[in-house]
Amino acid sequence: MTVKTRDSNTFQDVVRAAASQLVSHELISGGHYVTTPLMYASGGYVVIRVEQAGDEFLVSDFGAGHEEASLINGETIFKKVARSIAEANGVQFDSYSFFVLRVSKEQLPGAIATIANSSQEAVNITAMKVSERKHRDDNTILYERLSSVFGRASIARDAHILGASNTEWHVSSLVTVQNHSVAFEAVSKHPNSIVHAAAKFSDIARINDAPGRVAVVSNKKALGTYLGVLAHNANVIERRVDDQVYQNLLEAA
Repeated sequence: MTVKTRDSNTFQDVVRAAASQLVSHELISGGHYVTTPLMYASGGYVVIRVEQAGDEFLVSDFGAGHEEASLINGETIFKKVARSIAEANGVQFDSYSFFVLRVSKEQLPGAIATIANSSQEAVNITAMKVSERKHRDDNTILYERLSSVFGRASIARDAHILGASNTEWHVSSLVTVQNHSVAFEAVSKHPNSIVHAAAKFSDIARINDAPGRVAVVSNKKALGTYLGVLAHNANVIERRVDDQVYQNLLEAA
């Protein structure tokens, strides 16, 4: 691809207009709120508050990161993560807000960027950890369901299967009854979870005597078009299906 440089006023105006939309600010009750182009995991923009005290400034995320974390029930994780990030970035965290006290005019741009990055990083790491926790919880629920259907003696929990690519894949539960084996995995509606499971099942499907593969989800409709991605090399069932469905899948393997 060849990029041509244009010096026309029109081109400059277009770029200037685009750049101006990346950052904006608004004055509310004595504080300036700066909307940055950074985004939280939820898709919301990171907003920073700047307040003036004489010749110096207070810069904070005014607890916005904490509020984002609370929406995903990650407050406890967020506080732990945020303290570590604040220490690493040389800013402060008071269990609610990231902030910097006594910033000079010259230091203000850097302070805004640092607080915004700190808040975003803490929320995104929290979201990842919450997702990992939910995945573990979902697989625990799945294991208990499989135990009620097949008995614990038939289940290898946290099994590992070597795929056709020689990649060793972790499988939540591998059920084996009379030479019939099926790998069961709880999969969330998050694209990363779906794509990872699809890659895993695809690689396992290409080995000799491959076990059956079943993705267990909460709601098929919630997957949208990703359902087809997941179903290419695995059966996809909803968690609430009857025990007979689980048994039929094992018998068909």
